[in-house]
Amino acid sequence: MKNRELKSRILGAASGLSLTIPQIWMVAAPLQLVAFIPVLYLASRKDSTYNRMIHTGVYMGIFYVIPQACVLQMPLIITLILFAELILVFSAFSLISFRLLRRPTLLSMFAIGALLVVLDWINFSAIPIWGMAQSIVRPWSAYPELVSFVSLTGLTGIVFLIVCLQALAVNAVVCPKKKRTYIAAGCALLLFAIAVNIVLQRTEPSEPVKKIIVSAMGWTEDSNSVTYPEDSNSLYAKFVKQAAQEDSKIVVSPELGFYTGTGDVNQWLVNFQEIAKNNNIALVIGVDFQRSNKAIIINSDGQVSGCYTKTHITPFEYYEKGDGTTVIAPIEGINVGVMICHDDNFTDISRRYGRQHAAIVAVPTLDWSQVKNAHFQSSINRAIESNYAIIRACHNGISAIISPKGKIIKKMDHLTEGSGIITAEVPLYAGTTLFSLWGHWPIVPCFILLLIYVTKEIITRIKLNNKI
Repeated sequence: MKNRELKSRILGAASGLSLTIPQIWMVAAPLQLVAFIPVLYLASRKDSTYNRMIHTGVYMGIFYVIPQACVLQMPLIITLILFAELILVFSAFSLISFRLLRRPTLLSMFAIGALLVVLDWINFSAIPIWGMAQSIVRPWSAYPELVSFVSLTGLTGIVFLIVCLQALAVNAVVCPKKKRTYIAAGCALLLFAIAVNIVLQRTEPSEPVKKIIVSAMGWTEDSNSVTYPEDSNSLYAKFVKQAAQEDSKIVVSPELGFYTGTGDVNQWLVNFQEIAKNNNIALVIGVDFQRSNKAIIINSDGQVSGCYTKTHITPFEYYEKGDGTTVIAPIEGINVGVMICHDDNFTDISRRYGRQHAAIVAVPTLDWSQVKNAHFQSSINRAIESNYAIIRACHNGISAIISPKGKIIKKMDHLTEGSGIITAEVPLYAGTTLFSLWGHWPIVPCFILLLIYVTKEIITRIKLNNKI
């Protein structure tokens, strides 16, 4: 193998690994700030070829997917589908970036950022097996204070920012004559992002509109003591009582935590209603409800105030899919919505709750050891995007209470800490977000930017041909 071909493969692998390490170890998210530099450096070199850039993109995809495949241990068919898709995504990025950098300008630097925004959108939209969990910038939920602007742009804003900054940095080195221009543009873009974050934080009320104490419980597969609460001695009832003693107003339990059976559903509900009334506390119960995956809301007076059916079904499930109808239940004067597990990997339901001014969204969840961390990242992102608190109750994973700003107020990993309940006071803020209203709107200006660049290139070529 020639040295140049080997170099292209090594640079592609370096970019792929730098992107994927944060997907596994999310505190390493800042590593993505340099992840595209190897590929963009190769694309900016005059001796690069389309063949070399294809190799670079393929190796970028391979080294992005394989480490995650080893950790997540998904079924082979799902792994192969995502593997093929991401190979195409990164190959397209590598090839088109090479073309954009043939005549580097400020417009082409920003066009590279727009390119990856479009490709990442295709990645989590075209074959949305895991929805937004497929986004390459998912791990930035580890630093919510740095990405407050996703309440405006969604995750695509992060993609545009980090890729543009790296394109400008690379070309400041490769094109020394334009060094000052590229450095100035990079500093301006970074300062703009920082300013937006500061403005967002300062325009929010310094004090929350309201605070409320909430609880989330969870357990593991072998927690035999957490069963249908036939009496007040069940572990579930003890957890609820513990939450009530700490002045909690809402308790959420995991997805499919209980099974109604085929008998009288009203009779099945009686003990839960009694537990709610006896403790003066609202319950959100994840349940296998006559072979349907639901979450039932019971008010503190024992009345059923809502029933939500899971909308986004994973490839492993056989339950009937819900129609996406949201459920808002007033609890202590607060609008509380419900999603179930995989629902929070998508933004259709989460945005709808933002538009409906939900202050809290309960998320009964069922995970497993390989996916618990990746899925938890999605839950944090949904809170920041739509400005509501999340109460995440998990079976075989991480239960957490998350503020509307993405701060983890309290969490418990049941796979390492066992069955338990967490209780904390959570702040609530008023108002919806731009992302809740408009969704992934940055896709449109990014398409327009790419169109402008292509049009400009066509006009330039025509002018050159006319001169000849």
